[in-house]
Amino acid sequence: MVVGASGVLGQLICSELLRIFDSQIKLIVTDYKIERGEKLANSFNTEVRFRHLDANREENIKQVIKNIDIVVVALEQKNPYIQKYCIENKMLCIDVTPYSEFVEKVNELNEDAQNNDIGSVIMSGFFPGLSGLMVKKATSNFSEVKKVNVGLLQNTNAKAGISGIVDMLNIIAQPVKLENNIISGFTKKRKMDFLHHLKPKEVRCIDHSEKTILKEKLGINSINYWTSWDDNAFNKLVSFLRQAGFIKNVHKYKGFLSKVVKHNPHKNENIFLTVEVKGIIDNKETLKILTLSTFSDYHTTAMATASLAKIAHQKNVKGVVYPFEITDIDELLSEINSPQIIIEEFER
Repeated sequence: MVVGASGVLGQLICSELLRIFDSQIKLIVTDYKIERGEKLANSFNTEVRFRHLDANREENIKQVIKNIDIVVVALEQKNPYIQKYCIENKMLCIDVTPYSEFVEKVNELNEDAQNNDIGSVIMSGFFPGLSGLMVKKATSNFSEVKKVNVGLLQNTNAKAGISGIVDMLNIIAQPVKLENNIISGFTKKRKMDFLHHLKPKEVRCIDHSEKTILKEKLGINSINYWTSWDDNAFNKLVSFLRQAGFIKNVHKYKGFLSKVVKHNPHKNENIFLTVEVKGIIDNKETLKILTLSTFSDYHTTAMATASLAKIAHQKNVKGVVYPFEITDIDELLSEINSPQIIIEEFER
């Protein structure tokens, strides 16, 4: 079952679940709008069923979330009611939500999930998700990790949908703790190497909920997240909007954003992710760079999420877990099986 199946990301997840499970699944899509949900179910080349579900109504969720093996959540919840009833009914749940407040609420259900011998995967996707797996791989050979930088070079043509754009702008609006100082997001700059780019690209420091989790779970003391877009004029516009206070209230301007931000299907939406690690390997100061390119942010999130669903199901995962706790980047990319995702590693 895919909850939030009618959204841009939800539709991609549906297609990827059918591909990765080789159509050996019975797919159910949900929507709070019956006509739209039924239309979506009928749009696939295989039999797909529809169930009416309103993620804001707990009683409705309780009635609908049952007799299913895997539930994928591709929308934002205020409270983890879907996770609650998945755990109660012993159904694996995968959620793409990147926000730390929601993740903390899901983590409170960990004991219940373990007692019921069922898994609940959180922060699935590309950024966060695949990014955490890259950090795990990049740091694995170090006897001492001194500093980690995670950089995302975004595409202004990304087919992220308005909710995806709002998510990223909300992240940019948050203050950042950098070397014991609190600074405004998207202000501090540095340059990082990205795949298929001859010169390093300028990126700006942002807060990210995955940072705290990797610090705690992987024991990394110093880790920072950076991002920018592939268009300098757009970066300057975002910086100006942050300074003007527009981004803090960006949720009020979804209608305006839908008119301004347009996806051109005839242009690429390539996106790049780099993890840079400084530390000690074999008593030697080393800089390792693990860098990845992919053809689409949202499509990669969908592929990663569908693949994580299969991996978690095969491994009978128990408890509330993050992607890097149940798999590694090599296993995930093997399951995704896309020639359009390229990853390279080198040392300096």
